[in-house]
Amino acid sequence: MTPEPKSAAEEARPTPVERRNARLYLTGLGLSMVGDTALSLVAGIWVKSLTGSSALAGLTQTCIYLPSLFGPLAGLVADRVPRQRFLILVNLCTAIAVACLLLVDGEEDVWLICAVMAAYGASLVLIDPAESALFAHMFRPSTRRRINGLRLGMQETGRLVSPLVGAGLFTWLGGGAVALLDAATFVAATAATSLLKPPHEQARPARTRWRTEILAGAAHIRATPALARILVAAALIMAVSGVGVAAQYSMVAALHQPPGYLGVLAALLGGASVVASLASSRVLARTGPTRLALLGLAAFAAGSILRAVPWLPAVWLGSFVLGFALPWVFLAALNAGQQLTPDHLQGRVAAATTLLLFGPQAPAQALGSLLIAHIGYRSVYLASAATALVLAAALVRLTRRSPHPEHPEPTTATADEP
Repeated sequence: MTPEPKSAAEEARPTPVERRNARLYLTGLGLSMVGDTALSLVAGIWVKSLTGSSALAGLTQTCIYLPSLFGPLAGLVADRVPRQRFLILVNLCTAIAVACLLLVDGEEDVWLICAVMAAYGASLVLIDPAESALFAHMFRPSTRRRINGLRLGMQETGRLVSPLVGAGLFTWLGGGAVALLDAATFVAATAATSLLKPPHEQARPARTRWRTEILAGAAHIRATPALARILVAAALIMAVSGVGVAAQYSMVAALHQPPGYLGVLAALLGGASVVASLASSRVLARTGPTRLALLGLAAFAAGSILRAVPWLPAVWLGSFVLGFALPWVFLAALNAGQQLTPDHLQGRVAAATTLLLFGPQAPAQALGSLLIAHIGYRSVYLASAATALVLAAALVRLTRRSPHPEHPEPTTATADEP
């Protein structure tokens, strides 16, 4: 007698192993986020307090983000090594490196802070694609949607809470205490990762030329129109959001509020981002990545228009609406990448996605600083809204022209095949 087929609800329900893995994954992730965000902020404060130099304090952030240039190489590593063991090794090494900050004793040790921050940034670059690839391999799509939303919600909450924890701990006990906290979170992440029970990893395809292998993630994105159009729209709107960073200072001044009032608007935006992240799995299950991206673009346009209105309640509402925009666009790109990518390319596609979405942020913010000196903040926000609407229209048109918008189109060969 053949068993009855499972219902859609039963198929979507996590298995006991998935539930266990999800708890371990989110526990390790939550602990590491607190330490990571706190240390990123405190490193600059620490250097400033030792030297009095804002330039040297800013250098710590440069040290953290400089290794991101090697993201594609990290993606290749993630696709060529046993990911769980690799994450355990990198987390342990990072804990040791961060613990070295306990040796900082004065201004002459600023070089050590910069060196540790560079190592710390390198570890984040190595961990991100390996973790994303292991995550995609370990969970089914329905479970991934839930955890992706929870993960981003935890990140947004961490951005609100962790800086206060880090700054308070630094003021109370000094930078060494924050370093010790972060080292402990990496040890906790190591323990959680070691207890995961992922399925057996699939055999890797035959290796080809190193240049072809490094660029295989980008090649897969180009060869998968459903993924490429979402990623391009997400990357462009993320860059537009960077251009608008400087405009918010002029907006607050035009509303006759002090610069510190941005904290109120940031809290509104951050709170909405948490709500958007937690609601994303339900929206994704009903709409799919493309429509979630369209909802994010629509929220970006509406929020930008409201921020251009010189009336405080409109700006409050605009800030709240904007909180839904980037989380939904980002989660649309993230879920599309995991859904439309084979296991042996997950690391490289994750690295390419991170580079596309976050690589243009620095030049975009610099461009925004130049623009705000010549045009009004309202023009910046209205132009941002118009760009979002154009991107949404283009995404709708391209999706309608594709017969299977949420599935990869077959290709004759992948970049990994000889």
